[in-house]
Amino acid sequence: MSGRYLTKLSTTRTRQKYRHRLRDLVRSAGDISHATRLGIPRSTAYGWLSTNQSEVVTVEVGNMDLILLPREVLVLRKRIEWLVALLRLMVVVLKVPGTTLD
Repeated sequence: MSGRYLTKLSTTRTRQKYRHRLRDLVRSAGDISHATRLGIPRSTAYGWLSTNQSEVVTVEVGNMDLILLPREVLVLRKRIEWLVALLRLMVVVLKVPGTTLD
């Protein structure tokens, strides 16, 4: 058999991604009709009812005013500078012979 007759069939499918708010709505209502009206397959919507709810973490900065955002950046930069200085100090302390963290 020649190699030109052998082809690799792609069996991977791309998964659809849905908004977590829609999944939460289906879970809280216990009704898949909200999802099916939007064209989401019934099997997917039923899966949302049976699976455990995953926690979604959001960032508060998205809701922050443009005036407060630069202030928040400055505060976080100061905190990072302090943490970097503390980390450097810890590295120096650990390099000194005979010192431990006990």
